[in-house]
Amino acid sequence: MFSHLDPSARALLTLAEQECRNAGHYYVGTEHLLLAMAIAPSADIAEYFAASGIQPWEVKEALRVTMDPVTEHPWEGILLTPRTQRVLAVAAQAAAPGPVTPRHLLDAIVEDGGGLAARVLRRLISERSAARSGT
Repeated sequence: MFSHLDPSARALLTLAEQECRNAGHYYVGTEHLLLAMAIAPSADIAEYFAASGIQPWEVKEALRVTMDPVTEHPWEGILLTPRTQRVLAVAAQAAAPGPVTPRHLLDAIVEDGGGLAARVLRRLISERSAARSGT
């Protein structure tokens, strides 16, 4: 399923799964993908954050405050949410015929527009934009 991911996108998905486990979640949502991007941003993700006027630590903090609290869960495996599956499919389509990069995943999260990750990004970017314009 993940053969279309480049090595950095695979590493990102692995980190997202680890963050999912750390949170006691049984699913990898787009919030876990974005959290992984903020923890270990590739150059293109760091560039996106900088161009948007946000810092990776702000993304991490906003996500951790907004995510469901840590829960106990019997580990029978980690699921990908339907939204995460859609994001992966959109990223693959955008990258075709090449491999999916972390930036493709971020762009797909933004394009999808739903879910915790997209809401957190919109809020942070909106706040930074308002602060820059003085409103």
